[in-house]
Order: sequence, then structure tokens, then C-alpha cells
Amino acid sequence: METGKWYRKNRVGRLALVWPLGIALAMTGCGQPRDDDRDIIVVEQEAEPVVYDMAAVTLGDVQKTQRIKCTYQQLNDESLSFGVSGISVKKVYVQEGDVVEKGQVLAQLSSASRQEDMARLEYQIARNQIQMDYSQINEDYEISSLWLNYMYQSGQSREDRERLEEAVAQVQQNYSYAREDYQDAMNLDLLQLEQIRQEETASRLVAGMAGTVSHIKENLEGSTSVRGEGVITIIDGSECLFMTEAAEYASCFREGEEVYMEITSGSGAGKYTLLPHEMEQWGEQQLFSLADGGENAIIEVGTVGSIVAVVDRRSQVLCVPAAAVHSAEGRDYVYVLGDDQMREVKWIETGLYGDSMVEVLSGLSEGERVILR
Repeated sequence: METGKWYRKNRVGRLALVWPLGIALAMTGCGQPRDDDRDIIVVEQEAEPVVYDMAAVTLGDVQKTQRIKCTYQQLNDESLSFGVSGISVKKVYVQEGDVVEKGQVLAQLSSASRQEDMARLEYQIARNQIQMDYSQINEDYEISSLWLNYMYQSGQSREDRERLEEAVAQVQQNYSYAREDYQDAMNLDLLQLEQIRQEETASRLVAGMAGTVSHIKENLEGSTSVRGEGVITIIDGSECLFMTEAAEYASCFREGEEVYMEITSGSGAGKYTLLPHEMEQWGEQQLFSLADGGENAIIEVGTVGSIVAVVDRRSQVLCVPAAAVHSAEGRDYVYVLGDDQMREVKWIETGLYGDSMVEVLSGLSEGERVILR
């Protein structure tokens, strides 16, 4: 933008003091001015030079931006809660800031009674299984005995054979009923055991992802569990993104088009370049990845910055600096220098008001010069 300075000197002037007519007449007494009343008082004065900053009307880009708050946060996090209510929290095994692995137990509810119940049920299931196994052995033994008696202690008549078959059928039925009873008892015990195991699983908080413990409910150990209440939070700090919640400005960004962001405080203070991240998944939140500027920066989770969004733009249009444009009664104007180097008003029609430049629709031509101040 071409700028410059113009200087103008005020001309030496004659300042005439004109008396009001009534006062002049009163002083003459007859309505005619006296000779001394006709004198003109002249003040000779040399004014200081007036300096104007000038700028040229040019073809250029006009853009209007908006700063949007963004927060540096982890891409993945996990909030853990107990699956049962009303049980005392027996032990918390981690502290805030601890690094944990997936599958690691972080906290445990009191479970002494469940352990006893599980041991009892496991014993009953094992015993019934053994009895079922032995029932088959015993059944085979009794049937073998019946056959031996038939073979060696009977005349093997038709009646003896019928009695043998009836006895075998009875033995088989008895043991079948016994095995059904064992199986029913085992099924019931297995259901109870599975329920207790689920309760036991629900009584433990297990990390579902590797990361860092970022939050633990205050005084968690010794408190009473509430089903579904988040008590421990894990974050994965290995991949973080900048997040905004400004859906009204989402259309200002394009996939693969860099945007600028600034952090003004903290260890990560500086200027950065970001890229929109997976825009097809944008909704109430919009995510941006770090593209440039973070090589040596230490940006902590929770750091706040501001993204510069271009909300409107005009390319290669006639424009002037915003400082040169003034408004009066709903109309816009600029100051220019006339032929006598005196400041004059020139009315213009404006378009987009950008951050530093204003689009000019009419009233000025390229190369004209306007006064900045």
C-alpha cells in the first residue's frame, strides 16, 4: 500500500473584528461611525504546517476474520464407573498423574462375602460334576451285576430274561433321574456363580485403555459406590487436537486448507498452523490437528488458544485502508486533497469492511490518494 505525507501552510490572513450594529450606533450617538470606529484590526499569524498521512486506492484482497477460542485436548479419554451401588470402595490403587496400562485394576469394592459365595458355589458345582461322573460308573456296574446274575445264577429262561430287562431299565431310569437332579443343581449354581462373577467384575474399575489418570473422585476410597457415576478418568495424551465449539463458523474452513492459531500464554505460547481434522465428522465440536510450529513447543492439555477464521473475503477488488473511511448519516466518505491542497470530502459506496481494508464499490478510482489522518 502506497502511503506518503502532504504538507500545507495556512496563508497569512487579515482578521477583521466587526462590531455589532447596535453597539456601533450607540457609540456614535448620531448613527454615524467615528473615524476610529472605522479602523479594521488585522492579526498577522503564521500557522504551523498541517501533515497528512496519505494512502493510494489499490486493487487488492479484503478479508474479514473472526477469532475463535480453541482448547488443546486429548483425542481419547475414558470415564470409569462402578456397575453396582451401595458397596464400600475397599481400595484405590492409583493416583492422579499415574500412567496405567489397558486391563490394569484401578480400584476395588469390598468383596469378602462374594469371595465366600463363589468358593461355596464352585465347590458345589465340582461335587455335583463328580457325582454325575460316578453315577455313570455306578450305573454300568449295577447293570453288569444284573447280567452276571442272569448268566450264571439263572436258568436263562424267558421269564429270567424279562426280569433282567426290567431290572436294567429300572436301574437306567433311576440313574437318569439322579443325573438330571445333579445337572439341575449344577445349572442353578452356575447361574448364581455367573451373577456373582459379574458383580465382582462390576466391583472393579479396570482401565480400558492405556493412558494417564487425569481425575479421581475426591475421597473415593472408603466411600459408597453409585452405579454409573464417573469416579476415575483416563486420558490418552499421545494424540491431542485443538477443539472448538463454534459450529456457526464451520463453513469458513476447508479440508486440507491451513488455518492460523495463536497461544498467548503458558509454555506453548506462540503462533501455529493447524489443519481441519476429519471434517466429515464435525458436529457441535470441530477438531484441528497441529500442522506447523509445534516442533519445540510444550503444549499442555487444556491450553487455550484462538483460531483465526476468515468469515468473508473479496479478491482483487478496489479498496482503501479502513482508517481512511468515515461515516455520517448512513453514508461513507473519505478525505482527499483538492487542487488548492485543502482537505475535501468525497462520498463513496463501500462493500465489505475487512479487518484492515474496505472494499470500494464506487466513488474512487485506482491510484487516487486519500487521507488516512
